[in-house]
Amino acid sequence: MTIIEYIGSIGGIAGVLAVLLYVLTKHLIGQMREDRKFMEDRLTHIIDAYNTTTSDNTKVLFELITWFKAKNGSK
Repeated sequence: MTIIEYIGSIGGIAGVLAVLLYVLTKHLIGQMREDRKFMEDRLTHIIDAYNTTTSDNTKVLFELITWFKAKNGSK
């Protein structure tokens, strides 16, 4: 006797549907967790790239301001 036949003999069609819904839900939850982890890793990479770019831009702007001050003779 297969598992589905056993569940059907105990709970009828409602039992079979309940087991199928349980298995489907279990699979979907696992897939959602995997997708969420992928998106978190991707977002972390984007944030790190943004922070690096912002830091580099700040350094360049500071050097440019220093160069302009030296060029114009102001303190």
